[in-house]
Order: sequence, then C-alpha cells, then structure tokens
Amino acid sequence: MSLQKEFEALGCWSAPTEEEHISVYGLDFDNCYIIFTDLDGKTPVDAKAPVVAACYDDRDAFMWGKELKDFAALKALRAAHADDNDFIAAVENYTLPKE
Repeated sequence: MSLQKEFEALGCWSAPTEEEHISVYGLDFDNCYIIFTDLDGKTPVDAKAPVVAACYDDRDAFMWGKELKDFAALKALRAAHADDNDFIAAVENYTLPKE
C-alpha cells in the first residue's frame, strides 16, 4: 500500500500548500489539528523515514512539534490510542527509541 493510502487509512486528510507546492497530511481534532511532514517539511514519501508531527490550535498557532521514528510509530500510536485526546498526548510525549 502506498504511503498516501496508509495516511488516508489513519483518517488523515491531504492538502496542497501554495507556498511550498507540496501536500501535507493532517488530522483534525476538537481544538487543534496535527500535520505530518518529513524532516524537511515536505510530503512524506518513505514509510521508514522519520515523520514530523506539528500541532496547531484552532487559530492556526503552532503549539508543539515532535519527531517520530517512522510511519509505523505513528500507526502504532493511533492503534493504541483510539481516544483523540489520548492520541494527541501520546504523540506530544513520544520519545525516539534509543539506537
């Protein structure tokens, strides 16, 4: 399955950005939304590469950002935290595994 389809399976939307000419994936919640990019702020294309989660409030103000090991880490967090608030907290508190 393509990475785009994987993001869609998690419930993510995809939106093009005018400035960067890329697409970002995101999830909407009651009081915030999280967008997902690669380390360069571009569209994720490699499931094994790190994913950056950036959380914004409902006024589009940046709240926090977090680097996840890869798409599998994001998928596991979502599977383990069906409640949206629990998921948001899990992403915010995620720590990269020690190598």
